Amino acid sequence: MMQFPKTGTSLVPDTVNPSPDYYCTWQTQLFASCESRRVPQRDLINEECLFGDEWPLGWTNFYPDARKDLILVMDDSWDIPVGEQQAHAKRMHFGSLMLDAGKFPSFAGKTVENTDAMRKLAEAVKSRGWKGLGGWICIEQARCFGPTDPVEYWTQRTKEADAAGWAYWKVDWGRHSTDAPYRRMMTALAEQFAPALTVEHALAPEVAPESHAYRTYDVPAFMSIPMTLEKLAALLPMDGAPGCPALINCEDEVYTAAALGCTMGVMRHPMVGAMPDGCPDPSFPAVHRNLKTKMDEVTRAVRWHRIAPAFGLNGSQTHIDTALLTDVWQVNRREEEVEAWWGWKSGDTVEKSAPARISRGLPLPEVSPDADGIVPFVVAAKYPDGTVSVATLGRTLHCWMTPRCDVVLQADEAARVGVFGEYRTLTIRSTAVTPGCRIFAQDLMADEAADITAAVTIAPGVLTLPGDLIHRIGTAAGHPGDTSEPGLVIAVVPGV
Repeated sequence: MMQFPKTGTSLVPDTVNPSPDYYCTWQTQLFASCESRRVPQRDLINEECLFGDEWPLGWTNFYPDARKDLILVMDDSWDIPVGEQQAHAKRMHFGSLMLDAGKFPSFAGKTVENTDAMRKLAEAVKSRGWKGLGGWICIEQARCFGPTDPVEYWTQRTKEADAAGWAYWKVDWGRHSTDAPYRRMMTALAEQFAPALTVEHALAPEVAPESHAYRTYDVPAFMSIPMTLEKLAALLPMDGAPGCPALINCEDEVYTAAALGCTMGVMRHPMVGAMPDGCPDPSFPAVHRNLKTKMDEVTRAVRWHRIAPAFGLNGSQTHIDTALLTDVWQVNRREEEVEAWWGWKSGDTVEKSAPARISRGLPLPEVSPDADGIVPFVVAAKYPDGTVSVATLGRTLHCWMTPRCDVVLQADEAARVGVFGEYRTLTIRSTAVTPGCRIFAQDLMADEAADITAAVTIAPGVLTLPGDLIHRIGTAAGHPGDTSEPGLVIAVVPGV
């Protein structure tokens, strides 16, 4: 096997990812509670879950290679006392943003003010190496406070979040979940009183152009790619409001996020195998993509954002393929083997179609089918600084597969390209490719680039990389047993 000379340099800066990417605890709550029902999951977000030592707890220990670049977001219901659940008569604390003393006794003792408690918790999370702390927000005024004015209510909470150093609000469901003016009010108050706080919205697409971040929302793992792409196809043609970040968060589809300039809300976690009760994990079925064995993809994706941070809606530069690809899966739902937390029955055939290709700031990539006539989904983007990225995304056709095809990417003048997924060949057309140039490549998890010039084909304005080379370089620094697909950065270095 050809050995490539090291360059002595890294293509990945030793900085902190500036994009508001995060790991969210919701599916970890499901795993640890052994339940796909909301009530037990809501009870299982507490101090021991975050900082405990025994499996399946200690979630702040996750992502040792990536947490420097990730915010930790506590999901539903960190501010809700244990046992207070769906019944309207008891639903008093949803939207309170009061750190519950029963769940966080070391931080929120009875004599500790809420701001101090939240600050102590944020500092404890950051001391474990995370970029910051965030929380799930029920979009309503908590009934435990009695009748309140919404502006006064959320003014107080944004001020507390700012004083406590919180980084993120994941504003989700609640009595005002589809109320666009209410959501705009929350964003405006955060900008006035908590300028370092990212406020993410969902469930009201009309607010996406005016949001700090807008989430594509829940999808089951075995249809996650086409469902996410379908949602992106509706959101990305919008233009962001002037001066607004208008980022789109596509949840756990981390390579989609990296290649399309979006942010990510990571759901997967490293607790591989069955839940504590011995039942299979319905969030990440091993019979499909088995995402919990693809943790390295997260590290590669967030490290790419160090090079090319996520950017906001620029609809006039978005291209959506009119051709659709349809994925299909037959559900095998038995009591002992649940393949999804959605309510499908055993034997149901689930189909979902989405655009074959999406690009931002670039023409749609050209894709040639594999030997079986199958193509992957393909996404690509040109970032504001001219950097380019591309990803091939696998298919679900009664089983998970990653077709290897010939892809041609029009990269304009880009000298740096992020490459994700599997290929037969990847051809990059860029004016940066000139006679005598050298080609460096680096696994996004690695700390040093290699000179791969001898293994690629170079012509004026055209660089072609074999798929086997992409796979070899793009997984070179992966952890043993991790099944992640490649993620690497290519750099064109001018000849001397």
